[in-house]
Order: sequence, then C-alpha cells, then structure tokens
Amino acid sequence: MGHITLVTFLAALFSIFMEAEANPFVYNYERLRIGGLIFACLLIGGGIGLVVYNQCAKRPSRKKENDSDI
Repeated sequence: MGHITLVTFLAALFSIFMEAEANPFVYNYERLRIGGLIFACLLIGGGIGLVVYNQCAKRPSRKKENDSDI
C-alpha cells in the first residue's frame, strides 16, 4: 500500500511541475532551481537522519550488574 501512495505522490508532483511547451528545450529556470533546492534539502536531511540513526543504533547497551555473589 505504501508503494501506491508513493507513486501517486510522485505523479502529482510531476504533474504540478510539468508544463506543455512548444519547445521542449526551453526550461523554466526558477522551477528548476526550486526543484534542485528541494532535492538537495531532502538528500542532506536523509544523510543527517542516517548518521543520527546509526549513532543511536550503535550505542552499547548497559550490562546489568551481576549481584549473584552475595
């Protein structure tokens, strides 16, 4: 179910940013710049999230003290 939602979301984004133009080699540089900034922010956020997740996952678990010698 998650894949269908992702595909629908990507299709909606694609349709928002897609424009029918007579010349396909004329670019809207403002939208291209905004799309690039959004993509860069997502990559940076994903990288930071991955580093933080790995740091949290590698924390050593505290061993319980063995008090059975009493």
